[in-house]
Amino acid sequence: MGRNRKVSKRRSRISMHVCNFGMVLLACFAMLALNLAASAKCNQLVKQIDDKSKKLKRLEAELDRSSARWDAMRSSDNLDRALVKWGISMRPPSANQIVRMNSEGFPHPGQTSVALVRQRTQSAMSASVQRPSSRRQSRR
Repeated sequence: MGRNRKVSKRRSRISMHVCNFGMVLLACFAMLALNLAASAKCNQLVKQIDDKSKKLKRLEAELDRSSARWDAMRSSDNLDRALVKWGISMRPPSANQIVRMNSEGFPHPGQTSVALVRQRTQSAMSASVQRPSSRRQSRR
């Protein structure tokens, strides 16, 4: 037969229901702390987003003002005033200096300026072919 043992007085007399209630209470406190931390972080992010959206609106307004100033400055009257202000004398290009290009990057056929450029290029190529040979002979 089994022997009866003496019950230790040091043994805790707290029931399991109280321990379970304590664990639930501790878990609720931890969840509350995590919720407060997440809420604070979200509020901080909302504030940063508001600051950046205000900065974006300010920069967009500045871009609109700048583009309006640029468009006003590009008008022919304002360009003439700016050239006079800086002492630059310019005139529009002549008809044989204008080259009109198509969407593929090639000049439109039949332009006098294209014919002049080709003629100058050919004469420059023939001149450059003759120069190196004469330079080599003069060095020796």
